[in-house]
Amino acid sequence: LSAARPPGRTFDSMLPPPPFGVRWPSAAEFVNEEAKDPNGRFFVGTPRTSDGSLLFLQHLIHKMNPEGSRIGIVFNGSPLFTGDAGSGESEIRKWIIENDWLDAVVALPDQLFYNTGISTYFWIVTNRKAPHRRGKVQLIDARESFAKMRKSLGEKRKEIGEHQIADIVRLYGDFETNDQSKIF
Repeated sequence: LSAARPPGRTFDSMLPPPPFGVRWPSAAEFVNEEAKDPNGRFFVGTPRTSDGSLLFLQHLIHKMNPEGSRIGIVFNGSPLFTGDAGSGESEIRKWIIENDWLDAVVALPDQLFYNTGISTYFWIVTNRKAPHRRGKVQLIDARESFAKMRKSLGEKRKEIGEHQIADIVRLYGDFETNDQSKIF
């Protein structure tokens, strides 16, 4: 974690590979020490050491350009659903929502990845929301937006083609409530 932290570097956009199931017990001492620093990446809280997804997202948020950044990242359901009220996971989600950084969550089809058939979610996190999106979060159900592959690759049996991508982007851009899009 320390090597991935070039001091002072910020980014306008980030599209990192998903950290599925990344455990971080070997970095726990370092992370917990940094969590004591109110200017550190992890001051809000730390998730359980068996899943580094929200820890990684905190790192990305810390790297946002104050003038405006956008993060797009694929997660499994863990960052959405794990952690009781008051837990590290809960506090991190609360911090993201209270700062109005969560723009949208897109539920993707299952069986999109080679080594797993799990359900995944595409998060859009930004500190430059358009005025009409401020104070709101869009949830998009794109679980049926796929084409079946002719031949499976391990657990990967579905793909999102150009047509489906265009539909998802349209739903996001329209920012309207309908059967596939909810605004909260």
